[in-house]
Amino acid sequence: MKKRLLSVVAALVTALSLLTACGGGAASTASTGETASTPAGNTGDKIVMKISHVSSPGSARDLACQKLAEVVEEMTDGQVECQIYPSSQLGGQRDQVEGAQFGTIECVVVPTSYLGGTVPMLTLLDTPYLLPEDPEQLFELYQSDAIKALLDTTQEKGILTLGLWQTGYKQWSANKPLLDPSEMNGLKIRVMNSPILFKQAEVLGATGITMDFGETYGALQNKAIDGQENPIDTIYDMKFHEVQTDITITNHSGLDQVVMFNKAWYDGLPANVQEAINEGVKQGARVCLDETLALIEKDTQLILDTGKTQIHELNDEQKAAWREALVPVQEFARSSQGAEGEKIYDDIVAARKEITGEV
Repeated sequence: MKKRLLSVVAALVTALSLLTACGGGAASTASTGETASTPAGNTGDKIVMKISHVSSPGSARDLACQKLAEVVEEMTDGQVECQIYPSSQLGGQRDQVEGAQFGTIECVVVPTSYLGGTVPMLTLLDTPYLLPEDPEQLFELYQSDAIKALLDTTQEKGILTLGLWQTGYKQWSANKPLLDPSEMNGLKIRVMNSPILFKQAEVLGATGITMDFGETYGALQNKAIDGQENPIDTIYDMKFHEVQTDITITNHSGLDQVVMFNKAWYDGLPANVQEAINEGVKQGARVCLDETLALIEKDTQLILDTGKTQIHELNDEQKAAWREALVPVQEFARSSQGAEGEKIYDDIVAARKEITGEV
C-alpha cells in the first residue's frame, strides 16, 4: 500500500513539473516581446503606455495627451492602457528624456530644448525667427519632409519622434518692459538646456541660467533670476505673472513639443497598436494647437484682469530691431551642428518660404 501511494505521488509530481515547465516557457516568450510576431497583446496581456509631460493638468499639452490616450485606447479596443503623468511627476527634464531613451517611460512630450544634451540637432527649432509667425503655416511646416528629416535624427539615440505639437510662441517676462533688445542687457534669465538659447542670451547681453521648469517660479519670486521666456498660456499656467510685472510680446520663437517614444518598445508593438499611436499623435497635434490658441486668448485677458502685470505689444520698428539683434543667433544655429545641420536648417528655411510665399 505504501509503495503504491509513493508511486502515485511521484507520478503527480512529474506531471505537475512538466505542466509548469510548459506554462513557464510560454509566459516567458510572451512577456519578453522579443519579436513583433509574438507581442504581449496577442496573448491577452494589456500593454501599458505611460505618457509623461511637464505641464499642468488641463493645459493644451495635457489635453493633447488625453486625445492621444483616447485614440489609442479606442483603436486598440482597450488592448493598450494609457497612463498620463502631468506636472513632471516622473521627473525633471533630464529624467523624462532619459526615460524615453532607455525605456522606463514609453512616451514623453517635452520641449525641443530639453534635447540639448541628448540630440542637439533638435534644438535648431530654438532658433529665433526661424519659424512662420502664422500658427496654421507652422502646423503645415511641421508636416513637411524637412521637419521629418530633423525628427528622424533622434533614432540613433534610441528615441522615435513621431510628431511636433505646437504650444505657442515665446514671449519675454521680466520686471520691466523689454521693448528694445538692449533692455535685456545685464538680466539673468532662465533658459532651457539648449546651446542656441544660451547663445541668444549671450547676444542680448544677458546671462542664461538653466534650471528645471518646476524651480522657475521660486527663482523669479526670490529674484535669483530676472526673467524667462514662454508662451502666454504657459506663463499663466505656471503663475509666472504673479512674480513678474511685465510681459513683452516678441513671438521670437516657438515653444513646441516633441512627441517621443522609446524606439525598441515601439518597434516591438503589433502593427495595429503602432497605427493607433500614429493616429493619436496626429490628432493630438490638432488638439494641442486649437487649445493653445484658445488658452492664449483667455489667459491674456486673465493676466490683464489681475491689474498687476502689463502686456506690451511691439510696433513694426521695435519688431525689426528684435529681428536684427538676433541675426547672429541664426548664423550660430545654422553652423552649430556641422554639415548635416546646415542642410537640415536650409531645408527648413526653404520649406518655410514655400509655405509663406516669402521671396
